[in-house]
Amino acid sequence: MTYIVSISQQAEDDLREIFLWYEDKKLGLGLIFRDFFETAISSIKLNPLQFQVRYHKIRIKFLEKFPYGIHYTVVKSEIIILAVFHTSLDPKRWQNK
Repeated sequence: MTYIVSISQQAEDDLREIFLWYEDKKLGLGLIFRDFFETAISSIKLNPLQFQVRYHKIRIKFLEKFPYGIHYTVVKSEIIILAVFHTSLDPKRWQNK
């Protein structure tokens, strides 16, 4: 099955914030983060059901080298990215934003 990926506004905001934070720490680090994010999205697209449901039908794919998880759900042939959240924070906290 071919899946399409949709990124929620919340996840877009998360990505922008993370990117800017890493770029502020070291020029180019935000771009490296983006590459790892895109690799993770490719992995999710290949088999979105490979990652276990963590809560409320939401799955999490953790990034390599960066302490973030991509929170997503699958509805028919669509993968919906809901948030990108730091692993040290309560994952349910993004719902309150």
